Amino acid sequence: MTEPAIDQSSAFEAARARLVALAYRMLGSRAEAEDVVQDVWLKWQLADTREVRTPAAWLTTITARLAIDRLRHLQRERSARAAGWMPEPWLDETAPSAEELALRSAQMSYGLMLLLERLKPDERAAFVLHEAFDCDYAEIAKILERTPAGCRQIVHRAKQRLQRDGAPLRRPEPAQHARLVEQLRTALETQDRAGLLRLFSDAAEIVSDAPLRVSEPVVAATDWVDVVMSLVANVASATQVAQTGRSGEMAQTGQRGGMAQTGQTGQMEPAASETPHASALYAECLSIDGTLGVALLQGGEIFALLDVSSRAGRLVALRIVTRAAQLQAARRRFGLPAIVRLLGAIRTPSCPAPGHTSTRTSTTVCGDFPVDVHA
Repeated sequence: MTEPAIDQSSAFEAARARLVALAYRMLGSRAEAEDVVQDVWLKWQLADTREVRTPAAWLTTITARLAIDRLRHLQRERSARAAGWMPEPWLDETAPSAEELALRSAQMSYGLMLLLERLKPDERAAFVLHEAFDCDYAEIAKILERTPAGCRQIVHRAKQRLQRDGAPLRRPEPAQHARLVEQLRTALETQDRAGLLRLFSDAAEIVSDAPLRVSEPVVAATDWVDVVMSLVANVASATQVAQTGRSGEMAQTGQRGGMAQTGQTGQMEPAASETPHASALYAECLSIDGTLGVALLQGGEIFALLDVSSRAGRLVALRIVTRAAQLQAARRRFGLPAIVRLLGAIRTPSCPAPGHTSTRTSTTVCGDFPVDVHA
């Protein structure tokens, strides 16, 4: 490998995590962000590095410009979808990758990410670069090929619009928010409609990429709860149909993912023809873009992610993500495939060479407590 290629590779790897984080904040999709960064790598390989004084600045500029071009195309696609589009949630890991660490340093709540979809691509780029990545207006001006004064105005207008649209100005107090999310998790898992009512503010906002089962606008807390219960039944139904391949039978019996909806309250009960394990709805708390949220699981698989906003001890907004494409990364890292991989790694011993005795290793957990994983 030649010396310039080594320099290019090391410079790109040093900036890669930041580039992925920037592209994700612009596009709201891990896959799209990775595609953009791959294109940046190809352009970087063809670039004349003798004319590049600051590789990180060059790479950031190209990433932002490619993300703007990609976002223009994506916004046309997303606006044409009947059920609406929502950003892909970024789930925080206990052992964070370089990309996640870069993203944490440029934290934005999921609610703010959703509102960023309303900005024009140039506005979004200027806002993200300034607010999340601490770029000054001179740097932004070079990237967007505008004047610093013009970029200042773009960011100012973007802030005003986001505030009018209800962008959260600050993150909630962690301990209080965690208590509310745990209460939400319990109420959803037990289908406790009264418990849900106690959690919501009177003018709570609900946003989902799943079709709603209500014909009237959500104007009161009781309507809010009906919508939530309906959405849970609806997305669970879609998941169960996909898993069992018995959509015709379920449509005839009125089953909804192992849950049968009764009356007008949205209360759901286990369907008689499903086993308890297959039909059970589980809810787990997990961190979404730095704030605690809820994952809904059925049959060991994630079928919905719920991002919530709280204020003054009440839930004021709920965003429900159900599309398979948006849940792909979450399922891979936290759902059934992740569990299967983990169990496979624990249970599968290494194959000994012919004529040799198998060596079995022990794994230490909880300090100095040894456990033989092959026992």
